[in-house]
Amino acid sequence: MIFLDSNIFVYSADAADKAKQSRAYSIIKNAVDNPSFVISSQVLNEFSNVALSKLRKSVFEVARFIRLFRRIRVVPVVPDLTLEALLIKDQYGLQFYDSLLIASAVANGCNEFWSEDLGNGVVYSGVKVINPFP
Repeated sequence: MIFLDSNIFVYSADAADKAKQSRAYSIIKNAVDNPSFVISSQVLNEFSNVALSKLRKSVFEVARFIRLFRRIRVVPVVPDLTLEALLIKDQYGLQFYDSLLIASAVANGCNEFWSEDLGNGVVYSGVKVINPFP
């Protein structure tokens, strides 16, 4: 199982780097309706925030993206994940929201976490970070 980080979705909507945008779009296209890929509601929220504020997308544009992204298996962020994220933060020294994403990946049986952040090849709580933008 593969957990996808928010930055993949942000790059898909950002035309500033065409190569990353193309790679992100390809990843998302492969993840849609594929049960091997997982995101959390946090990913959708982080994407929405960045798309509205930094990418200056309209509410309607963001909603269009979300309608596509929600075709990937979306898992909720629940209180037990928050507690687990605190432990992960303490153990690895990550930012809280990164820890929450890792906790979501662990709780949903993911063995890979695709992200440009957190160090390619680093393993957190049994989940290996893979940078899909080498």
